[in-house]
Amino acid sequence: MKKSSLRPVYGPAAMLAFCMLMFSGAAGIRAAAIKGPLRIAFICSGSVTDGGWNQEGKNAILMVKKKLHAHISILEHISPVRAVDVMRSYAMRGYNLIIGHGYEFLIPAAQVAATAHETKFAVSGADTTKPGVLTLNFDLAQPSYQLGILAAMLSKTGKIGFIGGEAIPSVVACYRGFAAGAKSVNRTIKVAAAYTSWDQPALSKSQAQAFIQQGIDVIYQNVDAASRGVFEAVAQANTLGHGPVYVFGSNSNQNNNRTCASYTPASAVIRLDRAFLRVAVQVKRGTFKPGVAPENLQNGVCVVVLNPKLIGSVITPTMQKAVARARQELLTGKIHIAP
Repeated sequence: MKKSSLRPVYGPAAMLAFCMLMFSGAAGIRAAAIKGPLRIAFICSGSVTDGGWNQEGKNAILMVKKKLHAHISILEHISPVRAVDVMRSYAMRGYNLIIGHGYEFLIPAAQVAATAHETKFAVSGADTTKPGVLTLNFDLAQPSYQLGILAAMLSKTGKIGFIGGEAIPSVVACYRGFAAGAKSVNRTIKVAAAYTSWDQPALSKSQAQAFIQQGIDVIYQNVDAASRGVFEAVAQANTLGHGPVYVFGSNSNQNNNRTCASYTPASAVIRLDRAFLRVAVQVKRGTFKPGVAPENLQNGVCVVVLNPKLIGSVITPTMQKAVARARQELLTGKIHIAP
């Protein structure tokens, strides 16, 4: 068959369209930027007045609202089962971004993201991802390592303890970092671990009391609303002369808790506002991409905050230097926490 001698003629506009088509096939078309105010839904499983994870999340998303003039809807006490319908409802109402504040929202977010393509989904506190979902992997292992160093230097008994709300990966990572840091100071130190609940202060208080009876004199807790029980146990131990017994805060800066601030030398803090703002800006600009976003010491999201009122008394200059040195070595990779 004879080939035609006619050739198509492409103008500049056609060539540009052709190039964009070829690029989209290889890398995906960049989403359009959002011109108006962002509409963000923030969903959490507990109370936004828990003094920990959920309250800090609420405070962080309100800071995003202030900086971006976004429209924010906050729902608390949402179970993973109910989350599917809640997220789907937000998507149908045209919300640009839905944030599930906790590992338990990963599967519900993925289910809704499979069909709600115009809405972006993010889940905080998860270390794996699902199609269409961005997970914010808050790595408190590094600041927990620093707390472990401080705990080993504070302990008079050589026994320290960790209480977590649940043995999910992000919480277990806190224990792992805490134990590694403590053993870098005292190789024979005993590090006990227990997991209670997120919202039962009495249960966590009972566990803290059991630890103290065993001679544990430094406790690192990551139990959200149940932290009140741990603080009460530590306060009572010191009041009864069983101390000094110290406790570390987590997720939010709990150094100024009303119960035992004088015995709370430091907290491992997640600066959720930085992470949420980054995600919201990506959605706003059309650069949002699903996957896992490491949030750690390197980008300033997960850090140790010392209690300034205890520096120079409980926290000695030697302790300060040890914590600061560990931070630098974690940043440079000289210290690596084994999984």
